[in-house]
Amino acid sequence: MQTRPAVEPGEKYDAEWIRFWLGRCEWLERTHSLSSDGRWMAVFAIQWAPFGGAAAADLMERFGVERERFLELVLTALAPRSSDLQRIRAVKSRLRASLEHAWRRIE
Repeated sequence: MQTRPAVEPGEKYDAEWIRFWLGRCEWLERTHSLSSDGRWMAVFAIQWAPFGGAAAADLMERFGVERERFLELVLTALAPRSSDLQRIRAVKSRLRASLEHAWRRIE
């Protein structure tokens, strides 16, 4: 059974956090570990994480989906694949856990 990586206690979704994860998304795309569509959604999710996620109206206008479906699409795009190197799997798992926590903390 695979364990989920824990979100750091008191994790701050600030400008430094955003810059760090935007850089990781760029790296994941360069290594062909994240599609350009996946990166587009992940970047949006990262930028909105400090606010607990985007409003339903924004998601419907931009992506044509409701909030829960958008989060599902982002988490699927970031799902570790068996062909991913261990480091890539770790980065994806950590980002998935962090985004899921950020987007679900205010609901």
